[in-house]
Amino acid sequence: MLSDKLREGAQGKIFKILFWIIILSFIFAGVGGYLIPRLNTDPVKVGSYSISANEWNEQYNRQTQQMHRMYGAEASRLLENQQYVNALRSQVLESMINNVALSSAVYHTDVRIGDEQVRDVIRRTPAFQRDGKFDNELYLASVRNMGMNPEYFGEQLRLSLMTDFVRNPVVNTAALPLPYELNAMTDLFMQQRVIDLYTLNPEHIKAGLSAPDAEVQAYYDAHHDDFMAPAQVKFTYLLLDINDLKKQVTYTDEDLTNYLNLNADDFMQPETREVRQILIKADAADAQERIAAIDEALAQGQDFAQLAAQYSDDPSAHDNGGSLGTVARGNLASNLDAAVFALQVGQVSDKIVDNFGTHYLKVDKIHPAAVPEFAQIKDALTTAYVNDKARELYQNALNTMSDLSFENPDSLDVTAENLKLEVKECGGLNQGDSTAPWPLNTPALQDAAFNEENYTSGINSPVITISDSVAMVINIHDYHEAQLRTFAEVKAEAAAQVINAKAEQQSRAVLEDFAAKLMRDPDTALPADVTVVQNLKVERGVNDFERDFGLAIYAIPQDGDARYCIGPNKGQEALAVLKSVGRSDEMQPSEYEALLRSQMVQYYQDKLQNALYAGARELTDIEYNEEAINMINQQNRSEE
Repeated sequence: MLSDKLREGAQGKIFKILFWIIILSFIFAGVGGYLIPRLNTDPVKVGSYSISANEWNEQYNRQTQQMHRMYGAEASRLLENQQYVNALRSQVLESMINNVALSSAVYHTDVRIGDEQVRDVIRRTPAFQRDGKFDNELYLASVRNMGMNPEYFGEQLRLSLMTDFVRNPVVNTAALPLPYELNAMTDLFMQQRVIDLYTLNPEHIKAGLSAPDAEVQAYYDAHHDDFMAPAQVKFTYLLLDINDLKKQVTYTDEDLTNYLNLNADDFMQPETREVRQILIKADAADAQERIAAIDEALAQGQDFAQLAAQYSDDPSAHDNGGSLGTVARGNLASNLDAAVFALQVGQVSDKIVDNFGTHYLKVDKIHPAAVPEFAQIKDALTTAYVNDKARELYQNALNTMSDLSFENPDSLDVTAENLKLEVKECGGLNQGDSTAPWPLNTPALQDAAFNEENYTSGINSPVITISDSVAMVINIHDYHEAQLRTFAEVKAEAAAQVINAKAEQQSRAVLEDFAAKLMRDPDTALPADVTVVQNLKVERGVNDFERDFGLAIYAIPQDGDARYCIGPNKGQEALAVLKSVGRSDEMQPSEYEALLRSQMVQYYQDKLQNALYAGARELTDIEYNEEAINMINQQNRSEE
């Protein structure tokens, strides 16, 4: 018998020699070397620090949770696109590399933060306070909930403070736009163009055109892609949606209070200040006399509100004593913002001179940054709590969906029963059909439904990530290839396209000829089927044109014989002839400057920040583990 032969072989010399070779190799190499492959799963090493897969995934999840809180349904729409998800994950990883590289570079400059500074920041952090005072028990509990001990948290905070100490002065002081930059950008954004808009109705041209069979056949042969019957699939599917799981979340006020303690920064109201202003406009005829009078009155301690009512060029100042109301950081122009938040209660700023004139500012009251009362934010708190708990339920359900649909590949019934989901039927989905009901029209579902492995295997697909809050599994039971429709089926459609192409070409030729004549003689008669709207005002961002045609209007040169553009607009060929260039009167230059200043400051801050990161990366060895990155991305796609 076979068992007897095996037993005899086990007693032979050759077997014993092989056995001892294996035993010795285990002794020298270690059992783990045979049983567990030693893979490096860290996606990136920055200097001596390795960013782990868990850190990357946690940071990505925080980013998507923040997107959901800020943008709601729009975030879900973005995260339906797998290309966007891939780009976002890459962006998150690069951001982590930037921060590690910058922290490393700062550390090697020998900048150090003392223990007392670290303790002071911890004491002043609102998340660690109760009733406005530092609470050590709350601090320790919060740190434990972050998965850290106090020593590790303190060192991470120290490193963050060191980085801010180097970065913030550079970014904040070098990001102010110069006056000439603001003026140039204001002129550009306030530009108003006046055009004559000529539109040609192509229907009369089409009526005189024909499409001979030979031309239609040639067009059909050259444009097979336009006449394909799309591939089609039929399948059953399960849909897991986080919005359904939100209905399962229950909570008490105590749950919400504990959640607030752990996430206080998310609900923090920023510091605000009650501010008054005296403004003397730069172009005021008696500006210097009034400034001198204000300086003297302030030196004598006269009331700021009365001086504002008496001297300020702000019309409302006469009634409200120059009050600007309650402002937060960023509400004012950057130069005024910096001055306001450098003052204490009752202090008056030095004169601030800019393009608008001379400003005096006074702070009447300071409202410190604080977490609002529970009752004030209960609704927002409830929403955030439910979202986070539903996220936990979703991740658990996602894992179950992935496991059960794989373990029971021939049917979705077991998975559906376990997750209490309905097995739904798609009776026919055409490839590329953007009009199909959601989520059948999403790129992720379409990609999976028309993936050869899925439609030929007859088993459940891997989990399909529609967004970071919606997932599906499908089981395809019928598939039809895309095929070219016959010429007889599409002859009328092809003939119409031939005529449209001819009409477009002739329409453009008519407008080109008319524009050339118009440049020579403004009184040139209109061609047949051309209508005109004269002296049409065109302003940036508020025009009823197709995007490309609107951009072309702003690219028309102001001089010469080519002061026009021709292009499709709303399905018709159109000609725009530039008449004049001026300024919009919708807003005052000062309003544009205030708007642009904050945007330019943000732009320059981003550029400077990126420059610091680029410099830090140059000073740091960065090693990408492409194999680990691909593996982690693949795992996350299957889990999602």
